[in-house]
Amino acid sequence: MTISGQEALITENIDLESVELAPLRADKQKIFEALLRYFESRREGYIKVPTGWGKTFLSKHIMREYYREGKFVLFLVSMNNPLLSQTYFDQKKNAPLFPNSSILSSEYRVDKDELAEHLKNRPEGEGFVLFASLQTVLGKKNALIKELVLEQADLVVVYEIHNFINNKGNDFLNEFGEKTRLFGMTATPFQGVVGSVKFVDEISGDMREVYEKTLPECILDGELADLKYTITESNQDILDVFDFEKGLSELDRTDLFLDCSSVARIKQVVRRTQLAKDIYEAKIKADRAKTLVFCAPVRKQVYGLGADKKKINAFHAKLAAALFNGDLSAEEFENDPEPAFPLQFENYTEAGGFREAAYISSELPKAEQQALLEAFKEVGKPPFVLCTVGMLIEGFDFPALENLLLLRPTLSMRLFEQQLGRVIRLSKATGKTKGRVFEISDNFNSLYERFGDNVFGNRKIEQIQMLQPEIKLEELFSEGDSSKTIRALKSGKIKISKLDLISRKKEGERPREIPVRLPPTTLRARYFSQLLGLTEAKDVGLFEREKRELMRSALRFRVRGAEDAAEIAKLTILANKLKREAYEDRRLKDNSRRYKPKVFGEVEWLLKLRALNSLKYECLHLPLQEKNKALKLLGFEPDFRQIDSFRAKCLKRGSAQKTLPELIKVLAFVSRLSSEETYQFLEKKKKDQWKRELSPAVYWGSCFIEDSPEIRELFESTEWDRQVKNLIK
Repeated sequence: MTISGQEALITENIDLESVELAPLRADKQKIFEALLRYFESRREGYIKVPTGWGKTFLSKHIMREYYREGKFVLFLVSMNNPLLSQTYFDQKKNAPLFPNSSILSSEYRVDKDELAEHLKNRPEGEGFVLFASLQTVLGKKNALIKELVLEQADLVVVYEIHNFINNKGNDFLNEFGEKTRLFGMTATPFQGVVGSVKFVDEISGDMREVYEKTLPECILDGELADLKYTITESNQDILDVFDFEKGLSELDRTDLFLDCSSVARIKQVVRRTQLAKDIYEAKIKADRAKTLVFCAPVRKQVYGLGADKKKINAFHAKLAAALFNGDLSAEEFENDPEPAFPLQFENYTEAGGFREAAYISSELPKAEQQALLEAFKEVGKPPFVLCTVGMLIEGFDFPALENLLLLRPTLSMRLFEQQLGRVIRLSKATGKTKGRVFEISDNFNSLYERFGDNVFGNRKIEQIQMLQPEIKLEELFSEGDSSKTIRALKSGKIKISKLDLISRKKEGERPREIPVRLPPTTLRARYFSQLLGLTEAKDVGLFEREKRELMRSALRFRVRGAEDAAEIAKLTILANKLKREAYEDRRLKDNSRRYKPKVFGEVEWLLKLRALNSLKYECLHLPLQEKNKALKLLGFEPDFRQIDSFRAKCLKRGSAQKTLPELIKVLAFVSRLSSEETYQFLEKKKKDQWKRELSPAVYWGSCFIEDSPEIRELFESTEWDRQVKNLIK
């Protein structure tokens, strides 16, 4: 392949052995060999590793293996042309990595007739690699190339395969025949916000995770940079800053939108953004370290507030850059009854260079975007701060990036992981070994107050709590072996703290960092108490939603020591108290009086069971004395040898299914009932009954997966419909 301008042509005089790659490390060599063996007998599989681990480099070795065997390889991306060209080229040689290859994307002009002819007449045993974007392959003008690819491809390497779930990408992958191997790579094997999540496994019935490594494991093994995560509370009510015009349904989106519908609202946004500048001044600026700022989107278009009423696109990114550059004084703006924005948001100095802070958005010409990114990647020169809303979250390759400022609350764990991935890569060029993340969080207790028991609807509780940085971090670090997370936290390779900036600034003192402990049991307990209070205040109904969401929330608790057990014990005592009061509450209607105490009783024992499970399976690091202390706090005899009998007691006292065999029997029935073929024919009344009476068994069953092969088999079955599988995951 040769490149002339933006034209891509097929290379002649091919030397298939000339693909030069640095050798794999010993551990990755083993993974490489295991993947080759896997695809000898299986068609589909994916690996899940954090951004920066080196999955693209591993895929190049796999592609080279197939290429040398004379196979046709397709390297496929969705909406990521920069990554496509980075993988296609050998940067050292300024030439294609694979001599016999082509690239098909909107950035490169390919003679499609020549490419189709080459594919049709490709000699048997001659390797070929096509680097392509999904959108281009599916274009109407490329129908013949698509047909030839589907017919000939031996291996399809899918970059960020999570972008192919239940969409046109999914459909395209399912068109390949039996001879084609599908190898996916991802850092985040799911899409969507809490309550509406889709998983890579859903691409097809045969798709399987072949290998995974968690972020803490990679940090411990020195494959990724140490992580320092700092949280700063804004002391602002989330309802004053973000748009909840459509109520809690706003939480069904990936991001919250800023509310800039009035001058008063914009002042709140300016105040919050000023806090980001204060963090930068206090913790970053002296090092002149490169800093990426993720800003929030604005739903309603903002217009200039001065005489010029021009529309301001990418408003928050421009506002942040203006504040960082000192073009805008937050104090003067807030005190001015009729403030005016600068008429121009300028990235350049009068001399033509970039300013200390700049913004990047899709409205800028492509050439200017490229120049801005190249300048940002040049260490020691401006811009030192780059502000953006939606760009640079995926595929932005800058290992030397040291700092990330998050001004954008996200409800998507995938997006959250991708954001962190920008800053945790190691850099040989600069010697960087640590990435720093600074997040601003807001007070969201008002959501419980404004929307009341509506928070129990459709996974809203989890969505609300995902706005809390500590809970997002716990979810991120809870995957895989928990001992690795504990080791990373204890060794200081992962540090989480709160920056006491606002109160200290008022007192004229230097900001102070306070260590944050994971799991955030105290926070979870506070929110859980609010949910119990909302349930207690309700006096009509069957309490179905409340029970479901309280049980779901109960299973989120984790015990890492006696102090966690103490917090959970307080909740069980409160639930027991509310249960007794509900039995005696004469105001309740008959149904409510029947069901309300049962809700509190079941939740009480599920909380205890979750704590016991955590003690048994996740606290291998704890000394026996500490485990026994936790048992005593939870109301059990301090004898860890009896933990299984304590767990059986929780099932007996809390669940409608009193024994494990009874629970297994009900779960088998749920499995049959929830299969796609059965569920679709159930009438609504039966479906509602299933959700009300049988779905709680799934929560109890999830606590006994490690004890029962039958339950494990049921929970891993492909027969369960997506609703139940998502609930389990």
